[in-house]
Amino acid sequence: MTVEILGRTFTLKGSVSQESLQAVAREVDAQLRELQQAFPTRPLSDLAILAALNLAHECMERKEDHQLLQTEIETRSKHLIQILEASDSSFLPGP
Repeated sequence: MTVEILGRTFTLKGSVSQESLQAVAREVDAQLRELQQAFPTRPLSDLAILAALNLAHECMERKEDHQLLQTEIETRSKHLIQILEASDSSFLPGP
């Protein structure tokens, strides 16, 4: 499949869907265009590095957010299991 980034055409192959590749290409294109407007005299190689840094930073933030949510889910799940186990034992018939 082909995508266009900053007016240049690239042929991509991957194990992900074409829709995902298109979405990634649009995001890279948007990042580069934004940087190109902010720094019009910088060479494309500099802009590409800045875009890569921006995207990597966003990715790291998402991973950190995901880890925090995962930890919160585990903590709450353990708490709920304890509550359920405690309430379950209170309904058991006595000897």
